[in-house]
Amino acid sequence: MTDDTSQVAVLSDHSRHPVLLRGVDQRPVSAIRIPNAFRDTIYLLSPGPHVLWISSVPYGHPLLPQTIRCYVLSARFERGARYVLEEDPDNARVRMLHEGSDLPVASGQRVDKAPVFLRDCRWE
Repeated sequence: MTDDTSQVAVLSDHSRHPVLLRGVDQRPVSAIRIPNAFRDTIYLLSPGPHVLWISSVPYGHPLLPQTIRCYVLSARFERGARYVLEEDPDNARVRMLHEGSDLPVASGQRVDKAPVFLRDCRWE
C-alpha cells in the first residue's frame, strides 16, 4: 500500500550531492522512471534488506567529456523510516542517511566510472 508510508521505508534522492537510483535488488529502474536531477523524487521500498544501484548525476553540457560514478549500496530498510541518499565524491562513496541527520546509516563503494556517451554503469 503506497498511501500509508508507516508500512514502508521512504527513500529520497534530494540532498546536497544528488544521485540517481538506477536499480533495486539487481533489477534496473526503468529509464522512463529515472527522475529529473533537479526535482525531488521519493521511492517507497518494502522493509528489509535491499541492494541499490546508484549513479552520480551527469552535468548538462553535452560537449564536455564527462563520466558518471557508479555505486552499489547494501542496506536494511526499517518500516516507517525516512532515508536520504547522497554522494560523497571525495571518498568515492555514496551514503544513506536518516532524513534530517548527517550520520550515515549505510554506505556503498564506487564500482565503476563510466564515460557518459560511451556506455552505462557496470554494476558487477
